[in-house]
Amino acid sequence: MLVEKALYIVNSVYHLLTAVNLRLQTPGEAADLLVTDVTPGLLEGIPRLRETGLFARVIPARVGEWAQRFPMNREQEAAQCFAQRESLLRWALGEELDSSYSRVFFPNFDWLSRLLACRYYQAPCPFYWMEDGFSSYVIDFARPDRAAVNRHPEGGKLREKTEAALLYEPRLAMRGDRLRNMPLPKLSREDGRLREALNFVFSYQPPSFLPEFLFLEQSFRAEHIQGNDLELMEFCQQAVGASRFGVKPHPRNQDHLAQERGLTRKLDLAAPWELFLLNEPPGRCTVVTVCSNGALSSRLCLGLDENTLLLYKLYTGKVLWKENHILARYLETYRRQFAGRNTFVPKTLYELRSMLQVLGGTYGN
Repeated sequence: MLVEKALYIVNSVYHLLTAVNLRLQTPGEAADLLVTDVTPGLLEGIPRLRETGLFARVIPARVGEWAQRFPMNREQEAAQCFAQRESLLRWALGEELDSSYSRVFFPNFDWLSRLLACRYYQAPCPFYWMEDGFSSYVIDFARPDRAAVNRHPEGGKLREKTEAALLYEPRLAMRGDRLRNMPLPKLSREDGRLREALNFVFSYQPPSFLPEFLFLEQSFRAEHIQGNDLELMEFCQQAVGASRFGVKPHPRNQDHLAQERGLTRKLDLAAPWELFLLNEPPGRCTVVTVCSNGALSSRLCLGLDENTLLLYKLYTGKVLWKENHILARYLETYRRQFAGRNTFVPKTLYELRSMLQVLGGTYGN
């Protein structure tokens, strides 16, 4: 009997968490896993991923430089990338892929997913778009006027191959496209096999120190987004005290700027935040962020109701260049319809200071 075989593509630790969880939900289906170098250090987990035996093959994909080499908003470069499709794939992939798969799970409308959609365009393998945080809820990445790549004759094939978007909370989707939105299985704190597999892959160890207030940094600097996130960190630190405040750096920033500015001590929090939530008892700290997917995922992926401060109304930068107004609507919908009683959204710095002091037990002192 021929066993069906899927292909998973992951560009980040968030994608990997989702892929491992999906894989454990489909024991009768074999799978290959493509791990890219888009997130620094992600390839280092390949040996341990292979040891789990969850995937038939775990294959590195060195595609990190494609985004700069072939900007998607330039017609000539986009045409060059499509023309060089097979040579690019052969160079980037550590092994040859199967001639077809039963299903392909991809996280982004990036070059790797687009070129694979072209390769498998005639094959009977549907593509499924795995959630990549809030962008999957608000951005129609295949819209023709969004980028030149979508206007190329090959540029629409990924959208045509995509059967559905897989989201942790489909009811929050507001992209405006015609894709079906289907639910992803939640991460469960009671799922010992999932926790064991993820702990092994990421070599998880409980943090030796966790501040009472933890600011989850976002990849704004890596994406050249100018804003006041560092100033907000400083404000929070002053409001609660340096000894009670810390910053979890985003791996894509790679500059440790918050630590250099004295806004945090070095924290032993290299593992994904979602993995911390899977392992540690609830309520260990108050999470502060502009709108980090890690903060939202405690509710979206795990159904937890942790103390969370979302500072998106105080942030001066544009998180999304073209869809920032839709993101604002999404975050408001999340706050009103889905966030629990312990999610707070200050509108002013005065409100922020008051909320921090109340949560820290120092209000009125």
